Amino acid sequence: MRKRTALVLPALAALLLPLATACGGAASASTDSAAKAGSGQVTLRFGDQGKTLLTLLKTSGELDSLPNYTVQFDQFNSGPLVNQALSAGVVDVGIMGDTPAIFAAAAKLPVDVVAASHTVGPGYTLLARAGSGIKTLADLKGRKVAYSKGTANQGFLIQALATVNLKQQDVTPVDVPLQNVGSLLESGTVDAATVAAQDLVNYTSAHPDAVKLITGRQVSSGYAFYLAAQKALADPAERTAVKDLVGRIIKAYSWARTHPDQWIDAYYVKVNKQTPAIGKLVWQNSGETRFAVLDQTVVDAQQRQADLFLANQQVPGKVDVTTEFPSDVETEFSAVVAPNQQ
Repeated sequence: MRKRTALVLPALAALLLPLATACGGAASASTDSAAKAGSGQVTLRFGDQGKTLLTLLKTSGELDSLPNYTVQFDQFNSGPLVNQALSAGVVDVGIMGDTPAIFAAAAKLPVDVVAASHTVGPGYTLLARAGSGIKTLADLKGRKVAYSKGTANQGFLIQALATVNLKQQDVTPVDVPLQNVGSLLESGTVDAATVAAQDLVNYTSAHPDAVKLITGRQVSSGYAFYLAAQKALADPAERTAVKDLVGRIIKAYSWARTHPDQWIDAYYVKVNKQTPAIGKLVWQNSGETRFAVLDQTVVDAQQRQADLFLANQQVPGKVDVTTEFPSDVETEFSAVVAPNQQ
């Protein structure tokens, strides 16, 4: 199995720590001890975001009767903070968007991709503020655009701008924490923003004349990645537990597709405190999640985006994303996808 140095290089701090600051501070996390299940000796520490995976696995029943391991879910506000936790060794596995996974490769974190899902649906939307006068992507040149540095939100923005031969340098980027991106539209301090489904529904419900310039369906692969620490994968018992958990996550998403009302109630209503009607709209605009085999298609999509980040002067040098896709892990974990996805 491939090994890398465990030392945190200066370049790592340079890439990761500013992202943590930009996305809301230090990589602290809340831990859900109630998520622990099973009676084995292995405890997997999972870096979750917004209690999404915790809620999904519990509601679908996939946390019941875990074989020989337990799961501790630690909650983070963004992918860059999950990266920081992986770097510090406080989580074993974490979920993030495609952009934070690129920054993990750029910083040479000792992690491997163990699963990749993609959004079949709108995903992010580049939304122009009502009354801004912006009608097309080309109109964004020189205008203020809200985004969150180092997150999939930024990756979507850069890919969207590239469709009209613009770079991030051609707009006036306004970097804010993910949780604040949508509110800047309402305040009128920016002309456009890259918004997720919740902010899209909130803003367009109040401002139906807002302009949807482009969505992730049109421009982005929409991948989310599950990164596992190489230290965890080097331990046979932990590797087996990670593989079992990946299979359960895939089955849980399959369950959500066939039980939308239960999933909307459990997550959008009870966790995110939305009304059932708004929760359904957010769910519909979020897109359907399916898992992909870790093949060259996934690697190429990541490399294209990494190269685009270089062209936009967002990374100091060329990033080789293949370092996160070792052949033994790709083969072993890809075999989990087909039997568990319906």
